[in-house]
Amino acid sequence: MPSDLFLGTGFTPWDTVTVETPFVYPPQESVFSFSGSDDSTPKTNSSNSGSDDGEPEQNLPEVDPIDERKRRRMISNRESARRSRMRKQKHLENLRNQVNRHKTGNRELMNHLRFVSHHGQLVRQENERLRSESVMLRQKLGDIRQVLLVRQLQSQLFSSAWPCNNNVTSMNEQNPPSLIT
Repeated sequence: MPSDLFLGTGFTPWDTVTVETPFVYPPQESVFSFSGSDDSTPKTNSSNSGSDDGEPEQNLPEVDPIDERKRRRMISNRESARRSRMRKQKHLENLRNQVNRHKTGNRELMNHLRFVSHHGQLVRQENERLRSESVMLRQKLGDIRQVLLVRQLQSQLFSSAWPCNNNVTSMNEQNPPSLIT
């Protein structure tokens, strides 16, 4: 009885039962080579020299066309996925380069903004200084006008108060003093 053989081993009889496959393929070494196009079929190099056990060479059944299509489709999908990963990698690299360019441009713009802001601050300070200087100069000009007006009035009073200064008055009448306004 086969089950008695496996009692001490821990194996059940169904673990050790070998199922004979209808087709036995000898071990093959496949080498795929692709041309540049997507729809090219891979070329395989296989050795049909028989198995390593020394068994005679067996006739291999033809591969099912559906399996062949599946295999080609799988290879095509792998190639397509590889190209997709390469495109994605290139796109990411382009985005990184673009980010670096934008960072550099942003840094340049910030430096330019700092320069313009500093220059604007200097211009505002200069404008404030010029305004205060203008106020001071207007005040001085007003003071000078008042002094000139007082002197002019004094000279007119002085010339009319003394009759002996008639000839001075006649000179003043010929060239009347101008009032600075």
